[in-house]
Amino acid sequence: MAETPSSPRTFVSFSSADKGRYDLMCAWKAHEHIDFNFADFQLDEAINSQRPSYIKSVCAAKIGRVDTFILLIGNDTYTKTVFVKDEVEAAVEKGCRLIGVNLDNCRFRDELCPAFFANVGALFVPFSSRIIAEALKWQKQGVSPSYYFFNEVYTRLGYQFVGNTAVLPPPPNPFGGGNRPPWAR
Repeated sequence: MAETPSSPRTFVSFSSADKGRYDLMCAWKAHEHIDFNFADFQLDEAINSQRPSYIKSVCAAKIGRVDTFILLIGNDTYTKTVFVKDEVEAAVEKGCRLIGVNLDNCRFRDELCPAFFANVGALFVPFSSRIIAEALKWQKQGVSPSYYFFNEVYTRLGYQFVGNTAVLPPPPNPFGGGNRPPWAR
């Protein structure tokens, strides 16, 4: 799917343990049958420094060009106080739209959310193309430490609820109920 001028300029922050999920988001973006798009402003290469002031300046320069910041929240994100925390601080300082994407599919801010991202006015959603695409259209209203979509949004997009998570049901089996073609019998 080609980027359009209206595609949100987005920086995606993640723990190195969760790079595969970022790669999957890029695959959704590239797939013509998945309605998911964003203008990716990821760092071109890893920052080769441990100096906090340098790291923050590089992050701030890249994030200065975006309007949306997504944090992929996995099992160890809360421990990433050097790079990820600096990226979050730069995005908050700039006033970016903040989206927390829970890799455990929770619909709300949960215990895996790092303290440095917990009360910054972010919208929290599960890791799924349809709801993240919806989040990329979201406009913050009012002032709140965190936001979430109402159940109706998930229902409209085809999600099912399991506790605090939202998941898409598996696609129907085209051969279920004995509808197999003659060659498959």
